[in-house]
Amino acid sequence: MPLKYQAPRGTRDLLPEEIGRWQWAEARARGVLERYSYAEIRTPEFEEFDLFARTSGETSDVVQKEMYRFRDLKGRDLALRPEGTAGVCRAYLERNLAARGRVHKLWYLGPMFRYGRPQKGRFRQFFQVGAEIIGTPAAAADVEMVTLFVDLFRAWGFAGLTVALNSVGTPATREEYARRLREWLAPVRERLSADSQKRLEVNPLRVLDSKDEGDRALLEGRAGAGGALPRMLDVLDPESRAHWEQVLAGLAALDVRCEIDHGLVRGLDYYTRTAFEVHDRSLGAQSALGGGGRYDGLIEALGGPPTPGVGFSIGLDRVLLALEDRAVTPPAAAPRVFVAGMEETHAEVAALARALRAEFVVDYDFEARSLSTQLKAADRGGARVAVLLGAEEWGRGEVLLRDLATKAQRAVPRGEIAAQLRAMLGSAPEVSAR
Repeated sequence: MPLKYQAPRGTRDLLPEEIGRWQWAEARARGVLERYSYAEIRTPEFEEFDLFARTSGETSDVVQKEMYRFRDLKGRDLALRPEGTAGVCRAYLERNLAARGRVHKLWYLGPMFRYGRPQKGRFRQFFQVGAEIIGTPAAAADVEMVTLFVDLFRAWGFAGLTVALNSVGTPATREEYARRLREWLAPVRERLSADSQKRLEVNPLRVLDSKDEGDRALLEGRAGAGGALPRMLDVLDPESRAHWEQVLAGLAALDVRCEIDHGLVRGLDYYTRTAFEVHDRSLGAQSALGGGGRYDGLIEALGGPPTPGVGFSIGLDRVLLALEDRAVTPPAAAPRVFVAGMEETHAEVAALARALRAEFVVDYDFEARSLSTQLKAADRGGARVAVLLGAEEWGRGEVLLRDLATKAQRAVPRGEIAAQLRAMLGSAPEVSAR
């Protein structure tokens, strides 16, 4: 008989045996971001729908097809967040962070929501880690964003990834590029998907970001038939050109290798100038692991003063999938200790376990079962050492420490339990409050 309730399609449960990999990846990311002097920010998981519509672009797939939009009991038009930047910029304005300093370096981690066809590594509830620099137009900020992006992947053990880079110019230069792109696509317009034909009139750059396989093949075939794709770099204004060249020079100076991708436009309308993605080409067509770029007009579009910004986001679901494909495994969890009592000493087990938990990862049996059953539970739970409260030993002020791998055991005074466990386990892992 099928279960009455199941996780909604496109979501999944992260079970205890999986969560260690996630915690490791999150901890590695937090370490890199903190060393780069970024401060964490947490924003709501739902916001006003118009916030995302205004920032992502009315013609984007995010707004047109992927938004989880709903009205609450008061009729307010809300949406689950599909990405993190809009909420961060809203918080920047609402909380008047500009009054606390000119430049802010922020990062976030949490669930995002988009309605799309679930597939390997792509979920309707997914997790992102992202970073933003708000308040400076300097090309050096773009360079730091790409460098931080690469260093996060290095911290996770990646090598051989491809950084794709482009400039999407300014709204004025994009108008000229849109004209050239329409002309380039005119001979094949009727063969584009219905969505792309609409985009060609309203926002031609969105055609380059189409996920339709027919559109992708048509674009590649058009470019391969001698009709080279128009390049945004050819229509950049002098200021954007200088910015682009400074970004390239800054990345070269830091030995961050990139490839220029003239078709890279990113999926959201708020990007200006620098746009970038990181790809794992071994994943095939769905190779992008994350990306970002500059968004100098976004905060102004939200009603704030002209304020430059640049940022990125990384999909953790795809990161962990790629790590699994590479057989990259996080370090083993802290060794476990299991406290086991006998009939005469069961009343002492909880107190000893609590005392040891100040320093070690400790478990014990709630049900006062037989010693053999408790030791089987210790093995199943992955414990390395058992602390046995034998009646005679406890009466002498001692316990037995058993190595569950070798089965060797010895009696030790109660006052020396912690020191002996440190020696057996090789370290003294502390329980972090973070």
